[in-house]
Amino acid sequence: MKPIFLFTTKDTKHTKGRATCHSRLRALRVLRGEKSKADFMISQSGFTLLEVLIVIFLLGMISAMAWSGLGMLDNNKRRQITMETMEQIREAIMGPAGVYDDTGQRVIGGYVKDMKKFPDLWEARAEVKPSFASTDWDDDDPENLSAGLGQGPDYTMNPDYVFFRPSGEFVKDRWQWLPPYRKLTDDTTNNYDHTGGLETENEGQPRGLWTFYTEDLRFDIGTHTAPGATEGDNWKGPYILEPKERKSDPGAHYAQNSTEYESLSPVWISASGWETWEDGDYDASLGELFDEKESFRLLNNDGRFTDGWGRSLRFFITQDPDREGSSIFWILSEGPDYDAIYPTKGTCSGHTWAVDAADTMSEAYDDTLDENLDNIVMKIYSHEYETVFEQQEQEKEAATTAILSAVRLALIGQSPNDLNTGYTGDLLELPALFQWETDATPQWDDQDSSSTPYTKGQPRGLWTRTPNAEDSADDLDEKKWGIGWARSYFPVPGGRDENQVIVDAWGNALLFFMDDSGPELLILSRGSDGRFDFGTTVDGSKAEPDDFTETLDIDTYDPSLTENQDNQVVFIRSYAYSPGYLTLGNLTVIDATATTTKARLFVDGTIAGDTILSCSTLTDEDGDGTLDDWSTGTWPGTPCLDFSDTSATTLATGARTLVVWNDTDSNDEIDTGESFKRVIFKVLPLAGTGEVESIEMDTAVFQTY
Repeated sequence: MKPIFLFTTKDTKHTKGRATCHSRLRALRVLRGEKSKADFMISQSGFTLLEVLIVIFLLGMISAMAWSGLGMLDNNKRRQITMETMEQIREAIMGPAGVYDDTGQRVIGGYVKDMKKFPDLWEARAEVKPSFASTDWDDDDPENLSAGLGQGPDYTMNPDYVFFRPSGEFVKDRWQWLPPYRKLTDDTTNNYDHTGGLETENEGQPRGLWTFYTEDLRFDIGTHTAPGATEGDNWKGPYILEPKERKSDPGAHYAQNSTEYESLSPVWISASGWETWEDGDYDASLGELFDEKESFRLLNNDGRFTDGWGRSLRFFITQDPDREGSSIFWILSEGPDYDAIYPTKGTCSGHTWAVDAADTMSEAYDDTLDENLDNIVMKIYSHEYETVFEQQEQEKEAATTAILSAVRLALIGQSPNDLNTGYTGDLLELPALFQWETDATPQWDDQDSSSTPYTKGQPRGLWTRTPNAEDSADDLDEKKWGIGWARSYFPVPGGRDENQVIVDAWGNALLFFMDDSGPELLILSRGSDGRFDFGTTVDGSKAEPDDFTETLDIDTYDPSLTENQDNQVVFIRSYAYSPGYLTLGNLTVIDATATTTKARLFVDGTIAGDTILSCSTLTDEDGDGTLDDWSTGTWPGTPCLDFSDTSATTLATGARTLVVWNDTDSNDEIDTGESFKRVIFKVLPLAGTGEVESIEMDTAVFQTY
């Protein structure tokens, strides 16, 4: 029995509306799988035509919305994943964005902070052409590889020998890239890199972000030894996790073994000696945009960053066309259409290239091409860190200059133009240089096992009176009468044991070189590159000194050499602190005692080396009618003290002490209980300075020692 709807003329509109509403509710129940009592009644005799039409309409609407929404959501989500991955890579390269120090300067982190450059791009070794008949990677002696296969250290590629693309093979049904890896370059000489270069389509990856061993060379190739190129001492990575392929058989619809891969286009034609088209040739029939080999490789992503569509991200390092000398690091996804057109440094006709050196990513990439419209591109500009590093370098250079000035001050004070308050002013000589020795008891020592003094090392006497804790013979005498170790002339460096060294603003130890022919020093900061070219270095690296007793002539240091151009150096010349000039015309002592009253100028602190004057004749200098005074020297005439660059005995610069005393025990020493008076002279290494006409004193004001 069919349900009967009753209508009245009084409320036809609303009644009809309720009927329609009931029909829709019934349809929705059906969609949800619900049934009412009325539905059981209806099921016995079927739906009305109106109900069927409503159900069909609603199903169609829901299906259309679902499929459309799912499609849009999928690509949007993939774009989001791609951009998030790019941001992670950017952060690994440059550090977090938007971070500034308290001076408002951008804080650079990641790889660039440590390495001061973008990471290089590396591809698996180049695929050798089937026509190549000499020694290749698969021969029994790959260490004797023929040149031009892309091997290090220069990674030169000969287009007659190799394809400009990475190689791999199936191992246990899984694709693996073949090491060693080739560092991509920009061939500006021959422009052979129509693909496979930094400025053209390539499959390189920034391996230095996650591995120290970027080349991964597993055997020696001539003088290029395993493990090949590495990131070097400044690398503090990894900066990001190594990308891994998550799928078990990516690209299986293209190839599942090496034979199937070789059959993918472009295919090698033995008779002609080339493939069906050249890599990078977009004009050929079924050319570059139909490269099945490449499509397969872009789906196999062990050691490759991927976009949201599961394909390899592209990387380029190009010139910055707007800033000479700067570069741009590109990260590119080909988007949902999996296609892109790249510059190729020319055009190909058949299998012959006409070179156009300006046809590069930096100059000719066209983002308006249909194939490029959906590409997702992130660019990182080197000037972002170059300006920061330039400022930092200027600050470090200034800081290093200040450190070197502080060392100079510690050594010779304000000499030659003012008082020598430094080490040489107190100890009368340059400090010995110490090396950390580990052959027996670890210690700092100033000479090797054969008692030969070191000419390279650290001047530990600048901050400690006991520079060798294991040998008291190296202790410095405490200061007395102006001669001896008085204080730390330079702040104690941080670090312990062998790490207690004076460092520059780059964190490298300052290098000290003692001239063999005279008491002179060369003090050297290696600058930002940490290298120098002077004397013998470890393994000729020009990074660390070697042969610590080497005879050196500091005048042979050449600032024009490549490794020295960013060095900062200070020369401590002997004439800057010695000899000193002092002339005392006359010394008069009132109420002196013959043979007892004496004057001693402390020249080196020893009786033999000091100048000692003794009262032998008494005169009446104060006019009291008694011969009880002592006067020595005349001005002008024969001064009692006279030191210069021509005197028989030279005098060190600094605060030199003259003691006048009553030597009651006649031993030429100032002993306890003896009365004395001290005079301090400011001795400079400048002719015409230090001239004192006369000094007069009375023993009545002497103090007891």
